[in-house]
Amino acid sequence: MTPIIDEPVELNAEALQAALEQVAYYTYAIARRKPGASPDAKQIVGVDPHHSVQEIAQGDLLALVSAVSLAEYDLSVLESRLQDRNWLEVLAMAHQRVMTELLDSYTLLPLKLCTLYTDKERARAALADNAEQFRAALDRIEGAVEWGVKAYCDKAALAAWAAHSAPELSQLASSVAAASPGARYMLEKRLQRAAQQASDDLRRNYAQASHSLLLAQARAAEQSPLQPAQIHGRSDDMVLNGAYLVDTAGEAGFAAALDELRTQYEPCGFSFVLTGPWPAYSFSTGGGAGDA
Repeated sequence: MTPIIDEPVELNAEALQAALEQVAYYTYAIARRKPGASPDAKQIVGVDPHHSVQEIAQGDLLALVSAVSLAEYDLSVLESRLQDRNWLEVLAMAHQRVMTELLDSYTLLPLKLCTLYTDKERARAALADNAEQFRAALDRIEGAVEWGVKAYCDKAALAAWAAHSAPELSQLASSVAAASPGARYMLEKRLQRAAQQASDDLRRNYAQASHSLLLAQARAAEQSPLQPAQIHGRSDDMVLNGAYLVDTAGEAGFAAALDELRTQYEPCGFSFVLTGPWPAYSFSTGGGAGDA
């Protein structure tokens, strides 16, 4: 993960003060304040607990930032710190906490972890230079939040369900039970292959049907790669790793669709995990910030 830091510029009075204090501005998101939300509605502590989140305004756009010490966030220091997994995990958790707290008051266009500006004027310049891009991105996500849905499948439970529910497997199982000892071995092998194929087909079809039903209740969706067990930490296989951009007015419908999936597919060995609401991480492109 490469930190983003802007080039030095000529210091004005505000930048000089920041330089004397040896701080930079850690930038969480480009944003618009939601109707009726006050900039002072919350006092949100930043990733550095000594500094709160503040707005930097340029026209109708905001950069949401908090000061951080250059003793920790200078580029030369960051290059080594970003290799420290424990430090990075603590930072990522603090960053996510801030973003979650901001979600009630702002439409958020998330930026990369460790997006830094050396002074507020550089942040304002980035807002001005990329205003059209930022407004278009905010328009796409305004009035919606991201929900994550992960689905898992217990292969043994699905195979057992298929064996009792699929007519062709039930008939083949009956043939095995009635067969002579000589014929039974080959029929059992045939039954095992058929059960495995049926289970694989059901797992794939049910995962796709789950995604389609959730997508029907969302503005947009993204499917991420399925995670192996050593990452998700469960004994079951992950079969869906989806992110859904859901209108806030449609969240009840999305929840109802998930309940329907649980009712329909949990008896087959499926389970569903819902996370969120989140800022629209999967549906935002904040490429203009910090690139100067």
